[in-house]
Amino acid sequence: MDRLLPWLRRSGWLYGLLALVLVLMAWRFAGGGGSGDGAAAPATRVTRRPDAPAMTLVHVAGAVRRPGVYRMGGDSRVIQAVRMAGGPTARADLSRLNLAAPVSDGQQVVIPVRAAPGAAQGTAGAAGEGSGPVSLSSATAAQLETLDGVGPALAARIIAWRDAHGGFASVDQLDEVPGIGPARMEALRPRVVP
Repeated sequence: MDRLLPWLRRSGWLYGLLALVLVLMAWRFAGGGGSGDGAAAPATRVTRRPDAPAMTLVHVAGAVRRPGVYRMGGDSRVIQAVRMAGGPTARADLSRLNLAAPVSDGQQVVIPVRAAPGAAQGTAGAAGEGSGPVSLSSATAAQLETLDGVGPALAARIIAWRDAHGGFASVDQLDEVPGIGPARMEALRPRVVP
């Protein structure tokens, strides 16, 4: 035993180093070193659109449980805004809203209310000068066509723009719809709401 102790003192550091190398190799092959097959890495990687801001403020209004302004990630969709506002109410008509559309900073998402039975027929026919403003975010094509200068083709373009952008945050966005010039924009401004 006395002869063994000096040998361990001289070679002990070598065995300690060897043990450390074996532990590091075992850890690396077990996946701790990150050089394994990499299967788990894409699941945790977050990709952002290059043009998306880190955070956006979105105003959620209409038929939701908790209307208000919510802070969301830059890649958020309309469905996430509706969920943050407590979800739709029983009267909400989500079929008139593009839930998959991305939200933008400062946007207002208006969740429309389902029309009462028989009210839809009266709305399109009775929407004349005496009726209230038309909601750009929830109006049907027939309701949009009651506006001066809006025919079936322009109504379809307004609805297509609304579906692509998740609704209208302001009346000024109507100017982005193809076919609406400055004169028509000024004529429509008092007759519509976002």
